[in-house]
Amino acid sequence: GPVSAGFGEGAPRGRRRFAWILPALLALGLLALFLRRGGDGSAILAALRGAAGRPGWLALGLALFAVSLACGLLRWFALLRALRLPVPFLDALRLYATGHCFNVLGPGATGGDLVKAAWIAMRCPGRRAEAVASIAAERVIGLLALVTVLAAATLLRADFFEASDALLALRRFVRWIALGVAAATLLLAIAPVDALAARHRARGGGTAARLAETALRAWGAVRLCLRHPVAATTAFALSLANFGTVILCWLSLSRAIGAGIALRDLAVVSPLADGIAALPLTPGGAGLRENALQWLLDSLAVPRVQSTALGLLMFATILLWAAVCAGIMLAGRRGGARGRSPAGS
Repeated sequence: GPVSAGFGEGAPRGRRRFAWILPALLALGLLALFLRRGGDGSAILAALRGAAGRPGWLALGLALFAVSLACGLLRWFALLRALRLPVPFLDALRLYATGHCFNVLGPGATGGDLVKAAWIAMRCPGRRAEAVASIAAERVIGLLALVTVLAAATLLRADFFEASDALLALRRFVRWIALGVAAATLLLAIAPVDALAARHRARGGGTAARLAETALRAWGAVRLCLRHPVAATTAFALSLANFGTVILCWLSLSRAIGAGIALRDLAVVSPLADGIAALPLTPGGAGLRENALQWLLDSLAVPRVQSTALGLLMFATILLWAAVCAGIMLAGRRGGARGRSPAGS
């Protein structure tokens, strides 16, 4: 009766709460480790205060992070246009801002994709499979661009990876991952989805059959994005621009704290740290990115004070723009509520 119903409702809610609390606790533990390994706290604070004395570099870093977000938005919008989905640019902006906000709050750096997928599915009730597929295609192309950048780094910066056995192992891992992602992307692009769908429709209906048909439709939409010459090229170029502006953001923030880390070094360290942060272990990759940055910069003999201050400054930048995206999300919801109120009154 009521007792069993209440227990049934409370248990999933408790599991969801636990599923959020555990990654948050892991992030706090990793951030504490990061700060402990950073060394002298007063020296770290002095480096951060020094950033206020270099407002030009600080402002440039913040602006470059915004440009990287804009590249991501335009990448997704290009794929929405390729699929001919009826999503205006302002709606795409609000949805992308919502997704980025939840990316920072949810496990890994891609947790907001689920929220964005649910919202865009509601925006496109007749084409939900294609709407969700636009997000999947965006992630596939973004991942392909990331492994391209990392694979290029392993070839062009062999000296960096030869500094230790751990970095050599990381180089081998990156190359195998790059090969796997390239093969999987090729399979998604050339697989005969239409023939599979036609064969499936001939077998009849049922719930399982409808789910399979939806999955095949989504796969077909992803394939369309990957094979669309303009949209795919544009999305890939914007993905590379996204990573490039993030690297320049790291450079600007490093100059703000007075660190002289070379651009060619940050071009290797930044994608590696961000790739590690994408693992779905902590909210927004918090703690993972910072410890990876610290470890990678150790191999370049960058003082711990500087690497720690740089990690904290980037962490603050990510939180700042997540707050801006949250504001865009809430403004969009209030605007939608005002638009619906006359009809409901």
